Amino acid sequence: MCNNSSSYDADKRIQYASAVCTIVSSLLSICGAFIIFWSYWQISSIRNFPRKLLTCLTVADFMIASGNLVGATELLFGYTNGTVGVSKPDTGVCKAQSFITTFAAMASFFWTLVITAHMMVAIQFQSNRTRSAVLNVLYHVLCWGTPGIITVIADASNVLGRNKKTSTAGAVTWCWINTNDTKWMLITGKGWEILCYILSLSILVLLKLKLYLSRRRLKEFQQDFRDEDTHFLYIWLVLWLFRVWGTIRFILILICGDTNNKPLIILQSIGDSAQAFGNCVLFCFLDKDVAKYIKKKCLPCKFSGEEDRLIASTTVSANSEIETF
Repeated sequence: MCNNSSSYDADKRIQYASAVCTIVSSLLSICGAFIIFWSYWQISSIRNFPRKLLTCLTVADFMIASGNLVGATELLFGYTNGTVGVSKPDTGVCKAQSFITTFAAMASFFWTLVITAHMMVAIQFQSNRTRSAVLNVLYHVLCWGTPGIITVIADASNVLGRNKKTSTAGAVTWCWINTNDTKWMLITGKGWEILCYILSLSILVLLKLKLYLSRRRLKEFQQDFRDEDTHFLYIWLVLWLFRVWGTIRFILILICGDTNNKPLIILQSIGDSAQAFGNCVLFCFLDKDVAKYIKKKCLPCKFSGEEDRLIASTTVSANSEIETF
């Protein structure tokens, strides 16, 4: 697993395959983000506090997908000399993309932790204190301000860019940092990501276990909860399913310097941009209320026909009862 390929052609093929996977994944996430925004705006019955936090998380995930899309597109179409993208020095686009995605990735981890904390307080302590106006301001300061400060410091330290060995967050198809310093890798993303893995998994799984053992509905803990809001207890699964591949590559780089594990490169290229799409599936397509609304909007004729049949059936039944009487 720690063997590195020295073939130029093989490197080029895997980088271009990675770029294609990144573009497809990013486009799916951008579409998924718009569906989450649209559903929150259109369906008033789902607009509770957890869904509000989800829209904030989706803003960050949308920025990640957009930035990675730019980075992968630059690799595919931005070079005219036929060289592998990583051999080109950092460009203005590379640095700008690195700034956006580094900031957004950290913001995404922080918003995931805020959602985790809210669910813990609401279920374990049956309190709504996490919805206070003061804490709402604090959430935005923490989730946008902290990543912003870290990213500005990284930019001022001239560590944002592309580095073949340390581009673990993108299989060298988009830019992250241009240094081999593990400290910067942890500060600008991986440290927060690993912390988010541990806290979200441990807390939300325990909360799910509490719900299962108590045999209580979520609404019994907080009045504005919906039954479908149990999906928030699985938000850690989306994070793990899509982003863990980059963390595995990061660990392999620390242990044995491996940057060219092809399956992990492809999985990371798909996963690092896919969180908004995964959340769209979890909170829209698997949410009965949202899915029903989407079907009604996308298939109006079918729903209209079903309503007509229901009305006709009701009318026939009523006439039969009248005749019998």
